[in-house]
Amino acid sequence: MNWAYIHLIINHFPIIGVSIGTALLAAGVIFKNQGVTISGLGNILFASLMAIVAYMTGNPAEELMKGLPEIAKSLISRHENIATVGMYLMVTAGLLAASSLYSIWKKDKTIRLLIMLTLAFSIISSGTMVFIGLTGGQIRHSEFRNEATKQYIIDHQNDVEADN
Repeated sequence: MNWAYIHLIINHFPIIGVSIGTALLAAGVIFKNQGVTISGLGNILFASLMAIVAYMTGNPAEELMKGLPEIAKSLISRHENIATVGMYLMVTAGLLAASSLYSIWKKDKTIRLLIMLTLAFSIISSGTMVFIGLTGGQIRHSEFRNEATKQYIIDHQNDVEADN
């Protein structure tokens, strides 16, 4: 077992977790069900913690991937850049989810606002996480590469080497 393997296992939690959490949170809001809302918030919080772990295992995984044949360094760089944005979005959604849970527990007046902000950030995070997963898959799986991705590889093949 190495960092690439750990990264591949962990990275599914934020992608799937925030999507399920968002669906649960939306259902809880729509049907005014506090239990479902709390479940959604808990999923989003867990997914945000897993996003941090996935992000932290990314650089060690990158080091292992660099020496492999048919690995486009430009795709690793693109994936890393998008993952950075996604991680910050997920952390924000996670902090909002934690604040919402605390607000529910304390029966604070800001419950509705915090839940709606959490829902908005989790929707954005869900889309971002799916895209991060796609760009990560394109690194190793050429079957996920469309013509635009192939052109991106060609256009940016020297970017990473120029930085080193």
